[in-house]
Amino acid sequence: MFSSRCCRFFIVGLVSTGLMCTASALAWADDGSIVLDLVRHGESTANAAGIIDTVPPGANLDVAGGIQADTVAGLIQGEYGNSIANVVASEEVRAVQTAAPLADLLHISNPVEQLSGLNEIPAGAFEGAQTNSLEGILYLLGPLSWAFGLDLVPDLGDPSVNGVTFDEAFNSAVQTIYSATDVAGAGTPADVAFSSEGAIAVWTLMNVKNPDFSVLLQDLAKTGGLLSNGGQVVVQGDPTDGWTLVSYDGMTVPQDPGLGTELFVDVRNLFEAPQFAGYDIYEALLTGNSATIDSAIQAGAGQIDTAVAQFPVEVFDQIVTALGGTV
Repeated sequence: MFSSRCCRFFIVGLVSTGLMCTASALAWADDGSIVLDLVRHGESTANAAGIIDTVPPGANLDVAGGIQADTVAGLIQGEYGNSIANVVASEEVRAVQTAAPLADLLHISNPVEQLSGLNEIPAGAFEGAQTNSLEGILYLLGPLSWAFGLDLVPDLGDPSVNGVTFDEAFNSAVQTIYSATDVAGAGTPADVAFSSEGAIAVWTLMNVKNPDFSVLLQDLAKTGGLLSNGGQVVVQGDPTDGWTLVSYDGMTVPQDPGLGTELFVDVRNLFEAPQFAGYDIYEALLTGNSATIDSAIQAGAGQIDTAVAQFPVEVFDQIVTALGGTV
C-alpha cells in the first residue's frame, strides 16, 4: 500500500515543487489580523564581546542593553498603547530582560511567557566562536539559504536543524501567540515577541509576502548585522492568510513589492513544497508507525498537488496585473 503512494509522491515531486502560493494582493482583512512586533533583545555581554551565543539561557544584558530595553519599551507602548494583547519572549535571558521594562509599563504582574520556538537559531559546533570569524560566516550560510527557499540545507553547526525544523518551531510559537489573542474585538490587536537577530530576520524573510532584502542589506551596512539590538520587525496578518512586512528596523517596507518580488516568492514557495513534505515523510518513517507514514505521504502529495495547481494561476495573475490588465 505504501509503495504506490511513495511512488506517486516522488514522481510528483520530480516534476513540480511548491507550497500553496500566497495571494498577490497585499491588503489584509481586519477580521483575524494582528500586528506582530518582533523585537531583538538589547545588547548582551556576549554581543559586546563579539561572541556567538545561542544556547539558552545565554548571556545577560550589559548596561547599554538595559538602556536599549527601556527605550524600546517606551516606543512600543507609545505606538500601540492599549491594543497590546501579549508580550512574550524566547528562553534566552537577554530576551526576557529586554521584555521586562515593557511588561512593567503594561503592569503585567506574571512573568513574561517564554516560548522555545522564538529561540535563536542554534550555532552548535560554532557556539562561542567570534562572530567575525570563519565559523561566524559558516553559521550564517544555512539560515540565509532558507530565506531563498533551500530549506533542507542543514545548519552547518548543528545539522539536526534545517529550514523546515526552524520554520515549524517558530511558526508554532507564532500560532501560540495568535491563539492567545482576541481578534474579534474592535481594531487590530498587537502582540510583541522578543527574540534574537537571526531567528527574527530569517523567519521574516521566509514567511512574508513582500520580502525586501534591501532593508537587510542596509542594516548590514549600518550595523554589521542582520538587525540592530533593540530593533523591531513589524508584520501584520495571521497564520492562515499569511504575513505582510510593514517595517524592518525602522525602515518602512513597500506594501506592493513589485512583479519581481512576487515572482520570486512564487518560485521560492514552489521549491519549498517537496522539501517540507519530504522532510515530514522522513520524520514519519522514523516512527515506524504505518498510520503516521500513510498520513504524511497523503498530506505531502496533496500539498504538492495544490501548489502545482496554484502556481501558474498566481504567476499569470501577477503578470497581467503588472502589465495594467484586470484579472
